[in-house]
Amino acid sequence: DWDAQLDGGALRMFSPQQNNASEEGSNDSYFDVTPHSGRFVVFRSDVMEHEVMPSKRRERIAITVWMYGRRVVKGNGKLVESIGKERAKSNSGDAISISNTFLPPPLPIAESVTQQQREATIFIAIPSYRDSETFPTIKSLIETSKNPQRIYIGVVFQVDTSSDEEIEQFTSGNDYASCFKKGQWNQQTNLRTITIDYRHATGPCYARHLAQSLHRGEQYVLQIDSHMRFRPGWDVYLIHQLNQCRDPSMSVLTTYPPNYDPPHGPGPHAETRGTILVPWKFDDRDGMLRQKGRLLVNRQSTNSNEENSNSNTPCLLLAAGFNFFQSSLLELCPYDGKLHGLFFGEEISMAVRLFTNGVDLYTPPGTVCYHMWKRNPLRKEQVV
Repeated sequence: DWDAQLDGGALRMFSPQQNNASEEGSNDSYFDVTPHSGRFVVFRSDVMEHEVMPSKRRERIAITVWMYGRRVVKGNGKLVESIGKERAKSNSGDAISISNTFLPPPLPIAESVTQQQREATIFIAIPSYRDSETFPTIKSLIETSKNPQRIYIGVVFQVDTSSDEEIEQFTSGNDYASCFKKGQWNQQTNLRTITIDYRHATGPCYARHLAQSLHRGEQYVLQIDSHMRFRPGWDVYLIHQLNQCRDPSMSVLTTYPPNYDPPHGPGPHAETRGTILVPWKFDDRDGMLRQKGRLLVNRQSTNSNEENSNSNTPCLLLAAGFNFFQSSLLELCPYDGKLHGLFFGEEISMAVRLFTNGVDLYTPPGTVCYHMWKRNPLRKEQVV
């Protein structure tokens, strides 16, 4: 006896075609499903925007279940996994053919932008503390870039140097040699490393300082953590978005990326909306400001063949594990290698230094990458 008008509580689903109307009566931009007892509703919540309307007279009770999995399509009389379009156009910059069910959606990039940026080089600084995700992160960087040959990576390995087994596990990358060769990426020339004993590690600032010292004149710098996954086209997208800033040479793109879970990654239905850093709270123990990422309203084009015309959003905070800028900022505001033991104060310190040097911070309109937020069990407790 639930009345759509008097009781409310409908599941409102917004139609992208804007030509649907519900049985209870709605306008042409959405349709309402009245919560009658025993009604079972199934829909793609990741692609259809929806909300539950307030109940007016009495309590509304429902059981909600999210189902995660891979899409399957029927082909040649049998079910096969649908893995999306493969990228196998080596002559247009897509050097690697990807058939990965867990690959996130590609970023919206115009082909004209890709051609304009072909020669621009990128240096990626990665501090790695006994992290088995380091080479999977490098693999993701290479196989999702439009032009892998222009990618140069500097890694600071912090491992147990007294253990040959640990050195082999964390620093060799032997299991990924064939992948790099397939991607036309030369590990011998494009990967630079520093290895120190983990007992001599003194926190992220010193490690990032060492990683930046491996820069050799590349035009752009991407600073990340050692446990991340990237969306296809990230290299072209970041350069393009940085060039949209008022002064690209005095701007940084930064944010906290959404989470992924290893070993596979975020998957084809991963979050693609951008996130922005906001203040959260002052910690009771150390008094340091904590910050968190919040989702932006999705204004991004869903057509990957169209150039993303959305502008970056100004922000006041820096994510140490994801920031992109022109390499001239390494001279203006390099990482301070003397800030030993600083963990939660790292990002605030760097944000203040950038601000006082006239650098603007922005967050891009779409998610560029994903970060594993689960703490590494091998990492020792950090000092403030």
